[in-house]
Amino acid sequence: MTQANDWLNLVNLLGNVGFPIVIAGYLLFQFEKRIQSLEGIIKELHAELVEKEELERKIDQYVRMLDTERQTKQR
Repeated sequence: MTQANDWLNLVNLLGNVGFPIVIAGYLLFQFEKRIQSLEGIIKELHAELVEKEELERKIDQYVRMLDTERQTKQR
């Protein structure tokens, strides 16, 4: 009799816990897809930021070069 009760308890436990486990698994899967998407966007933004910083550095060098040429011509 105790073995039958143990099985009933196990079936009840799986019935009670199974649904939340399925929902948790589904949500984890959805969050993983969303996180991967955000990771891709962050990598793209990083690449754009690096490119922008490189352009700003080149512009600064060019401006400094023009300033030194102007100063040389004024003397």
